[in-house]
Amino acid sequence: MSHHEGESYMTQRPETRADYQESITRVMLFIQARLDEVPSLEEIAAVAAFSPYHFHRLFTAYTGESLSTFIRRLRLERAANRLRQTFDPITDIALDAGYETPTNFGKAFRQQFGQTPTEFRDSKHVLDTAVFRQSRTELLKIVKPNLVNLEPQPVLFVRQTGPYGEASTAAFATLMRFAYQNRLMHKNSQLLGIVHDSPDVTEAGHLRYDACLTVDAPIEPEGEVGVQTLAGGRYAVFTHTGPYENFTATYRLIFSHWLPQSGERLREVPTFERYHNRDPRRTKPENLRTDIYLPLE
Repeated sequence: MSHHEGESYMTQRPETRADYQESITRVMLFIQARLDEVPSLEEIAAVAAFSPYHFHRLFTAYTGESLSTFIRRLRLERAANRLRQTFDPITDIALDAGYETPTNFGKAFRQQFGQTPTEFRDSKHVLDTAVFRQSRTELLKIVKPNLVNLEPQPVLFVRQTGPYGEASTAAFATLMRFAYQNRLMHKNSQLLGIVHDSPDVTEAGHLRYDACLTVDAPIEPEGEVGVQTLAGGRYAVFTHTGPYENFTATYRLIFSHWLPQSGERLREVPTFERYHNRDPRRTKPENLRTDIYLPLE
């Protein structure tokens, strides 16, 4: 879409808040999928159906970050997770994050995290955490996954950003209201949550959470309610029993104990959760059951 086409789109009808929200959601998914080869502003504006000039302002207004800051942060956070979870050479991680030299990468990384990549790896690597040194009995209760192959799954979703507890509550409130109004809840419907970021790397205010509902037939996105497809492929599935507040401990055990000794590598798609209890308020916290799907290469 050219600059002028975008402007004529803008003047064809008054835009509503829901239209803007829908646009931003489309763009965030587009960028996530293209983090290795960041699309041009023209491509992004075309996905948003706005002119590049207007889109920049719109994105910053809705997310609190400029487009370039958002992309740079996601790439640096992905690099930080690789430093924690692998022993890949820092030169390779720098290149994959879009930096031609380790020096430039080191400078940007230190600005974001307050440490050099080497210091960050030394202090945060999953193989050297207090959790890793806990008793084997406690570890083994959680870290026996099933390995499964999934087909791609279309889902309706609502994204919220912020601490996961608050973000998930707010996102599901909006999603379930839409689902019940449109009679989309069926016996086989599944409630899922996509957790895009690690609280050990990303600031709480920037954590991205998508509340999801599986759907069989295509549905038009509407305002905050978007559509995306969960990636198929291999996953390790861990079962978490008990309060959602304990997720952090479970994730740390998976990453610090199971992953390093499994011989597996993570795939570049998000981890997601499947909730067995449709209404957590009617279930005792200790009886809540959640499956955690970890994507494997």
